[in-house]
Amino acid sequence: MKAVLFIGGAGFIGSNLIRRFIGCDSFRLFVYEPEKANLDRLRPYADLTIIRGSLGDGARLRSIIEENGIDIVVHLASSMVPGSSFSDYAAELKEIVLPSFDLITYCAEKGIRFVLFSSGGTIYGSRPNYRFRETDMPAPISYYGLSKQILEAHVQLEGRRCGLKYLIVRPSNPYGPGQLLSGRQGLIAVSMGRILADKPITIWGDGSNVRDYICITDLAEIFFGLVHGGVENEIVNLGSGCGYSINQVIDCIRDVCNERPVRIEYADGRQSDVSSIVLDTTKSESMVAYQKKSLHDGIAAFYEYLKDREERV
Repeated sequence: MKAVLFIGGAGFIGSNLIRRFIGCDSFRLFVYEPEKANLDRLRPYADLTIIRGSLGDGARLRSIIEENGIDIVVHLASSMVPGSSFSDYAAELKEIVLPSFDLITYCAEKGIRFVLFSSGGTIYGSRPNYRFRETDMPAPISYYGLSKQILEAHVQLEGRRCGLKYLIVRPSNPYGPGQLLSGRQGLIAVSMGRILADKPITIWGDGSNVRDYICITDLAEIFFGLVHGGVENEIVNLGSGCGYSINQVIDCIRDVCNERPVRIEYADGRQSDVSSIVLDTTKSESMVAYQKKSLHDGIAAFYEYLKDREERV
């Protein structure tokens, strides 16, 4: 049985990943979260050890890893979103990136497998009518993407220098249950939230920007398959492999939410938004056999989940 430590597991992505691991006899699960983190998404899970602490407290983190015989560290910690400012980036370097360097080196020395959740939506930059492969050169245009590129580079350095066993995953844009409807990112979730609140949806730019969207349950299933399958020393895109413009996504949401009005307001585009990012998912599909949902089916399932919660309130 492998002991897995999720760092930053209380968020939307982390909690959904953990849900997929719960109940599997192959793993013991631990989560390391700062004192201020909201643990509501994790409370339903009894087979989970939650430990409070700071990523910057390297001595405590190393002690926890040693005491619990951690075999795999899954790094999801981040305080940024694609539109974050330079001051956010500076804080990320100090509070997340630099402490992570020490953790990565420690894992290399102890033979602990290190899994980094990077970003497939921001690390590549922008290239219309193209599917980005894992071998393409990163060219982020946001501070968020740059922070992920720096962490990736350090992971790969320690792989070459110390033999670190690692897995870097680059997810596209996940959506689904557990995502904040009033957050700073997540077109589908935020749009759903605006519709349910009978408010207009704000679109930055003209709605032509193209993204790759994946249902969070699909992402969790593929990720579980990679970890359970022991994939090492690889960079893997996790996406749908299909590109949709913002306007196409809104049309799909409008079709699903047909009994509710959908109002749109357009605003000036943001400099941090890439014009097009679609992932080539050939590698992940060769590693994990799994049938992903279509965008329409994924949005429909998300909407039914939200309606059910709305009715029970």
